[in-house]
Amino acid sequence: MIDIDATLRDAFEHTDYDLGDVAVNRKQVRVPVLQQGADPDALTAVIEEALGADAVVAATVTTEAIDGEDTIGTVVSFRYQP
Repeated sequence: MIDIDATLRDAFEHTDYDLGDVAVNRKQVRVPVLQQGADPDALTAVIEEALGADAVVAATVTTEAIDGEDTIGTVVSFRYQP
């Protein structure tokens, strides 16, 4: 199995988006993006390109507080199926 956190950080390294703490719980992945109002389609495309479109299942994009802070950001959640 790949290191999902490292793979996603590498994929986002050359984008305008900064990631918070990526969380992986079993096969559920939560990717917080620190920029508020980030383009959901662009975020999902970066993730699908990094992990493979077939591996990203039921992706949802929400706006919420990041890491319990006052920072409002965009969060992509999905189920990873290698």
